Amino acid sequence: MKKVLLVTEYINHPFDEGIKKTVYNLFLDLDVNYELQVICRFGFEKKNIHIVQTNALFLSKKVKKIIRRFDPEVLIYLPFQSSTLASYLRLRILTLFTNFVSNIFIALQPKGLKKWEEVIMYFMKPKYALTPSPELENFWSKQDINNKMLPLLTDLNIYKPVSSVIKNRLRVKYNLPLDTFIISHMGHLNEGRNLRSLVPLQTEGNQVVIVASSSTPVDAQGSQSLKDELKKNGIIIIDRYIENIEEVYQLSDVYIFPVVTNTGSIGMPLSIMEARGCGIPVITTDYGSLKQYLGDDNNSIWYRDPKEFSVMIGKIKSLPPRNFSQTKIEYINKEFYTIIHSAIDNS
Repeated sequence: MKKVLLVTEYINHPFDEGIKKTVYNLFLDLDVNYELQVICRFGFEKKNIHIVQTNALFLSKKVKKIIRRFDPEVLIYLPFQSSTLASYLRLRILTLFTNFVSNIFIALQPKGLKKWEEVIMYFMKPKYALTPSPELENFWSKQDINNKMLPLLTDLNIYKPVSSVIKNRLRVKYNLPLDTFIISHMGHLNEGRNLRSLVPLQTEGNQVVIVASSSTPVDAQGSQSLKDELKKNGIIIIDRYIENIEEVYQLSDVYIFPVVTNTGSIGMPLSIMEARGCGIPVITTDYGSLKQYLGDDNNSIWYRDPKEFSVMIGKIKSLPPRNFSQTKIEYINKEFYTIIHSAIDNS
């Protein structure tokens, strides 16, 4: 087995937002297929997971000692800050500690760099980079960084369709109306998510339910005024950890994704993938690599400007009853594994 070192910031419960879920899914795969060691700042207890208290750049004797003792053949770094200058610098430091073994940099969304930062980054660029973001792929290509698009993984053993009977039981469980059209959204409760665009959907007689990630970092938290405004208009906000988050998808009539800015979410929003796994139709902006990988996903995804959401909801309501469970997610999952294994095995 090839010796792989995975470095990241968080691999700890709860796994309730896109980056944490991706890191955990990656860990589960690598732990089975390679001789794996993990270095992180926060994690769960396992023999091959090293939780270190170190400075912001992972520049420490302890980190160096762990790496030198393991002597990895491949280094994978997945930063939660994504593609910031500090992330490239951390990768450079970690690569030095490994005596310059092959490295793979995985970043899930673009981060704007200033011109002087781009100059510095050029001298610290990764050997190989993976991302679900077309914007970041394009940036790396311009910087002559060898890179590839990476779709993200969705667990279809968890995210799966349910019967109408179970759907109603779930609405009772979460104290939601049985006879109202429910529109759900999952994610950080902040300004970058364009959540105010959902208010008209609520005032038109639907019930909008927002499940806010309990892992939202401090610098990504929205103002209390945003939360108060949404609640004042009748939108239900669940801002606690829900262990079986798939149930909220399963009780919904449609999932909606209003994010516009390319830094508002990771390049392939997992919430959309999870909703589709549950057989729920989706209305979304043309975001990241969604259209590239999913297209209309068997006539179950509609790409619209947020100003057109209300019209699209009306059209969905007028459709005769149909099954939305056919999806491309299983194929996308296979592509995730193929790309990850190929990147490691060919390093």
